[in-house]
Amino acid sequence: MIRGDRDKDTICAISTPHGVGGISVIRVSGPQTLSIVSKICTFLPEHPESHKVYFGNLKNTQTGDEIDEVLATYFKQGRSFTGEEVIEISCHGSPLICQSILNQLVQLGARPADRGEFTFRAFMNGKLDLVQAESVLSLIESQSQRAAKLALRQLKGSLSHKLEEVEDDMTWILAHAEASIDFSTEGIEVVEDNVVQVRLRKVEAVLKELVATFKVGRLLKDGFRVVLTGLPNVGKSSLLNLFLEDERAIVTDIPGTTRDVIHGDTSFQGVKFTFVDTAGLRDQATDLVERIGIQKSYEAQNESDVVFFVFDIEKGLGGEELQILESLEPQKTYILANKTDKIGGSKPLETVEKALKNSKFFQKIGDTQAFFTRRVFFVSALDKKVRSEVLQSLVKEFADLQVENTVLISNARHYENLYRALENTQRSQSVVDQGMGAEFLALELKEALIAIHETLGKRFDDQIMDRVFKEFCIGK
Repeated sequence: MIRGDRDKDTICAISTPHGVGGISVIRVSGPQTLSIVSKICTFLPEHPESHKVYFGNLKNTQTGDEIDEVLATYFKQGRSFTGEEVIEISCHGSPLICQSILNQLVQLGARPADRGEFTFRAFMNGKLDLVQAESVLSLIESQSQRAAKLALRQLKGSLSHKLEEVEDDMTWILAHAEASIDFSTEGIEVVEDNVVQVRLRKVEAVLKELVATFKVGRLLKDGFRVVLTGLPNVGKSSLLNLFLEDERAIVTDIPGTTRDVIHGDTSFQGVKFTFVDTAGLRDQATDLVERIGIQKSYEAQNESDVVFFVFDIEKGLGGEELQILESLEPQKTYILANKTDKIGGSKPLETVEKALKNSKFFQKIGDTQAFFTRRVFFVSALDKKVRSEVLQSLVKEFADLQVENTVLISNARHYENLYRALENTQRSQSVVDQGMGAEFLALELKEALIAIHETLGKRFDDQIMDRVFKEFCIGK
């Protein structure tokens, strides 16, 4: 991480992905940016205009040879991403050209940027708070439309503004609590308890709402991890291929064809899905490889957001199927009765429905009819409509929120801090309710306020900075 006077250096790095491309962008930021870049971009005027693009030949300062035709965009101090003087050099996307330009910049006094240093400088110069800095990385790494929208809203300050409102209310309460301590010996009541309670309830409600959004926010950011599980030869691999719209897994009539965990990514309605096909679960595994595959299947189930329990409707639900089903967590389980193309009439469906509703799995569920309506599907891997029907239900149940109009948290660090702030706020409520005195109220509120400040980056240490910026690429 950046330490000491290194934040006063002029830094440079390639900000576009490494490799061959039409264009690459090299970013230079720091107090000596113009003086350094002017030596290789001699076409730049002595006093360039901010946000104006200049065209010319970039030259080697030692030989005078031309390296490339480039565009140089100048950003005045205070009006750039980092808050410093910045020049972005757009050159042809050859790794050789990029490295030649970087070598020139380093020889003239610039330093190669550290990981995430441009965004770090933007944070340190007050261009972004810590929540917004983290959203830069989330936006870069977004793999679905909803994830990108969520990251962009956070970059624009939707979560930051909400937390600043909470901070204002906490500060108001804390100021009056501390004033009450100062005047306690004179018997003066600075603010009535009922006024404090109203403010505390408002803060608690906002924090509760934010904390409750973490599950959905994380799913929108990272996507759903869905594991297909069940006995061998029930059609898990065929369904995997259907959901991925790709022949990802080998499909045969031989039980135990899938022996390892197979992954594949897809997107539906702007949400990313990672599907995981697993080895069929059975007690009598034929060899060591299959036993290892079955063990990995159980591990994949535990790590998943959603489990699709698949069984062969033609064979029905026997003891083995029900035993597997009973081991699953109802809150994340979907049941897919597969191979409906091989049965006729409604009798098999009625038999399966009866077996499910009488199982121990359904005894753990409160509203069994609602679960059956939303979570049980009679499907065929040959029917392409199955994909949209099942995934539509999943998206609706877990992520049917208007991202454009909702403030969500999707970052584990934010969740940890806000949960801590919520606990301190709730204890503050108890302090007031029990009449324990302003000293105890101030103590709890200070801890809650620290958690908010750590989230926004108004209070931080090297450990927090390392945690945030170590995930960034060089050049970001």
